[in-house]
Amino acid sequence: MYLLRLNFENIRNHNITELFPSKNINVIFGRNGSGKTSILEAISTGAFSKSFVTSFDQNIVQNGKDYYLVEIEARSENGLPIGLQVLYQLNRKKEIKTTAGENLSVQELIGKVPVVVLSPEMREIIFGAPSMRREFIDRIISQTDANYLKSLLLHRRILKQRNKLLNEFQLGITNDTDLLKIWTLKFIEISAEVVSRRLRFFEHFPLFFERSYQILSNNQESINITYQPFEFPSNLASLSHSDILEILKSQADKYFDKEIQRGITLFGPQKDDFLILLNNQLARNVASQGQSKTILISLKHAEMNYLYEMRKTYPIVLFDDIFSELDNERITQVLKILSDTSVQFFLTTTEVDWLKKSLPGSSLVKSFYVESGKVSEVSLSVL
Repeated sequence: MYLLRLNFENIRNHNITELFPSKNINVIFGRNGSGKTSILEAISTGAFSKSFVTSFDQNIVQNGKDYYLVEIEARSENGLPIGLQVLYQLNRKKEIKTTAGENLSVQELIGKVPVVVLSPEMREIIFGAPSMRREFIDRIISQTDANYLKSLLLHRRILKQRNKLLNEFQLGITNDTDLLKIWTLKFIEISAEVVSRRLRFFEHFPLFFERSYQILSNNQESINITYQPFEFPSNLASLSHSDILEILKSQADKYFDKEIQRGITLFGPQKDDFLILLNNQLARNVASQGQSKTILISLKHAEMNYLYEMRKTYPIVLFDDIFSELDNERITQVLKILSDTSVQFFLTTTEVDWLKKSLPGSSLVKSFYVESGKVSEVSLSVL
C-alpha cells in the first residue's frame, strides 16, 4: 500500500497542503514547531479518523477555523485505487467517505489503508500503564481483523453497561441480581472472544519482534515479549475457547462481592497486559534511552511485518522524530531494513546531514522542507 496523493486543510498551522510522495522514502524536515508532525497527523487521521498525538479532533483544527479535511489517494500492491476523505466540522457529525461508499463509521474506515506510527511519546508502550500496551496490540489486530474490532467495541459497550449496573448496586439503587447475571454472562462471552483473538496474535507476533530486535542490536541483547491476560494460568498455548470461558466464569464468581462493594468490574481483558523482557529483566526497569528506542522501532518493524503477513500488503510507516537517541550504526540499520522492503515510509527530522549518508539512492527518496505550515519539495543533495 502506498499514498499517491495527500491533501489536507486546517490541521494545526497548515492552511492547505498537498503532497505527491515517493513510493519509498519521504523525508520531512524543518525546525521544531514548523508543522512536520502535522503531515503525519493528517495521514493518521485519514487512516484511523484520529491523530496519533491527540484523541480530540478540535485540538488539531487550526486556530480560528471550524473544520479540517483530509483526502488520501492510495494504491494497493495489486493496483487497486483507494480513496479516503475525512471531514470534521465543529458541532457536526464527522463525515467519512471511501471508494466503498459514503457516511461510513470509524469501524468501517480502519484497515482500508493500513498505517504504522511511531513517535517519541509511544515510549509509554514500554514505560506506561497497561492500557497503552493494550491499545498497541488492539490497533494491530483491528487492522487485520474487522471481527476483532467489532468484538472490541461490543466489549467496551457491555463493560460500560455492567459497570453502570454495579454502580447502582453500590449506591443501593437496585439489587436485581438476575439482571446482573445476564450482563455478566454477556461480558464473559465477549471477553472470551477478545482474549482468544489476542492469544492467536501472540502466537505469531513475538517471532517478528524478536527477529527485528536481534537485527537492530546486532544480536548483542536478548528480548522477549509475553501476553499476560488477567489472572490466567501460565499454560496459555494449551487453552481452548471453552477453557477461557471457564476461567472467566471462575473470576466472575471470585470477584462478585467485591464488585458490588466497589461498583466496578474487576476482571476481564480490559485488565490484560504484556511484558517485554530485555536480557531477562523487565525492559521498563532497565532499558536505557537508546535501548528503549530500539525496542520501540523493533515493535513497529514487527507490526509492519505482521500486517504484511496477515494482509499481503505493506502498511504505510510514519516515523516522527525517532532517531535522536540512536547512534549512526543503528540509524543506518533502521533505514536499511525499511528500504529493503516495498514499504512506503515518512520520517520527520530537524537534522538532515546524517540522512544524506544513510539513505539509499536519490531515486527512492523525496524530501520536503516545512516552514510555518508551508511545504516545498527540495533535493537533499543541494542542502
